Amino acid sequence: MRKLAAFIIIFAIWYFAGMNFQPNLLTVSVCLAAVVIISFIFSRIIRNKLDVYIPPQENLAYKNTENSLKLTAENKSSFPVNRFAAKIEMKYKTDSKGTIKKLSGSAAGKNDGNTEAEFYFSAPYCGLIEANIKKIRVYDYFGFFSNSKKLRHEKHDIFIVPQTKDMKILMPPYGTYTSHPVADSSSNSSGDDHSEIRLLREYRDGDLIRHIHKNMTAKTQKLWIKEYNKENDYIFDLILNTSDAAITTELLDSLYEIVFAVLGTLIKNEVTVKLHWYDKNVNGMRNADISDQETLLKIVPDLYRSDMNCTADEFYYASGNHDNENMMINSKLEWYFGKKHIYSFNKDNIENDLICNVFDLRR
Repeated sequence: MRKLAAFIIIFAIWYFAGMNFQPNLLTVSVCLAAVVIISFIFSRIIRNKLDVYIPPQENLAYKNTENSLKLTAENKSSFPVNRFAAKIEMKYKTDSKGTIKKLSGSAAGKNDGNTEAEFYFSAPYCGLIEANIKKIRVYDYFGFFSNSKKLRHEKHDIFIVPQTKDMKILMPPYGTYTSHPVADSSSNSSGDDHSEIRLLREYRDGDLIRHIHKNMTAKTQKLWIKEYNKENDYIFDLILNTSDAAITTELLDSLYEIVFAVLGTLIKNEVTVKLHWYDKNVNGMRNADISDQETLLKIVPDLYRSDMNCTADEFYYASGNHDNENMMINSKLEWYFGKKHIYSFNKDNIENDLICNVFDLRR
């Protein structure tokens, strides 16, 4: 519209100057026409000198919250860019089509360094989002012309994790977590460095029941707690069985919500969790030891980049035989502890299921 208006004005001035023999106005019309031509040439030149990309940055973001993604505009010309538009495709790894987002910005000349722009987005699902700048469009200073070019940068991975949820889990008695304890803590005798008892003290609200000293409690009729030189918590083996359904964005969202809530609650109870999941990329199982929030977040890239599509035969061949002490969550959103069925989650009501229920892991 602005370009059309400029052409009409230039033509009107030129026509009026010619009809009324006004050389000054004729000069003005020629100058305006020159400005339009220069603007057209400038937009094409500056287009080839401008690059917009996503620099290395923190890749972790939270579901259903406003997250930011920084972009860098690199202008190799000495002329600043007054306005450009970037078209960004954001696509979940398991989706065939993505969502196109647009960002407008400006870029300083090369003598002033690169320019940063910030892009805000909200992710509706947990999972791996691939962000890619597909195209940029550069405008001249007057907005008469614009020119675009496609970009071929590598995709930028964004890992969307669920918000922290505290579950109500009734833990099994101390010493019955798994067949693979870190140290035997049911005895009050001195052990190795992992189970050395530092002192006994009376029970306080919030203490773990499995740290109760049974002999002293029985003698005194009061609850006594064992404190150790180093924590010696037992280990859960948590297996993700993804052989029961086709892997989709919605399924992974529900599965990650459950897994992160369970893991987060268990590590708050000072339990170390060995997580196992199938990855077609390695044609076998991946494993990770999780003992705190930091290690939980560190496994996210490996977990999200895995291809967990598998048949029942592929899964059981890769996972081998597991004893009845293992914990399992499958793609039907069913949670088992050994042979005991703990809960079946509703994919349409995951958050309420996680927060509002009491989950009993006791035998």
